[in-house]
Amino acid sequence: MTASFKAWFPIFCLLPGLAAAAERCAIEKAVFVEATAGTVLSFKPVGSNAAVVSHLFTITGGKLKLDGNVMYDDESERPGGMVTNNCPQGDATGAELRACTLWTGVPYALDVATGRIDILGAADTPAPDAILMPGFGPAIRHSALWGKSGLSRVPWDLYQFKECKA
Repeated sequence: MTASFKAWFPIFCLLPGLAAAAERCAIEKAVFVEATAGTVLSFKPVGSNAAVVSHLFTITGGKLKLDGNVMYDDESERPGGMVTNNCPQGDATGAELRACTLWTGVPYALDVATGRIDILGAADTPAPDAILMPGFGPAIRHSALWGKSGLSRVPWDLYQFKECKA
């Protein structure tokens, strides 16, 4: 191969992936999968432009069905994510929320083509290539749910884009 072809070959290989990313659905219709335990992160529409929550999602796998949300914190200019299990509906006390919360942290969006890591985009933005939820796997493993989860392996913290829901 010539030197110039060798230099351009990797770029040509990335073009189909870049085109797919450009045509990707909005994040609230995106489904992501984690490779180690096979858990699935599935976003859903919030339903109100005035909502404090910017994203809603579920994480399923084994016998788990966890609820999650993302809220933007104006002070830190970052989204704060929270994954819960069977939290009370409506107004809940701080103690009740702490008791049902499995994970809190910043969910990050990853762009595989560029290697860029950024905060999760707002509603209606294209779904990222992957979502990183630092410490999520260990949070599940060290929770009271682990024995009842039906999972044989600890989930990893990285969820890769799988598909768009209709």
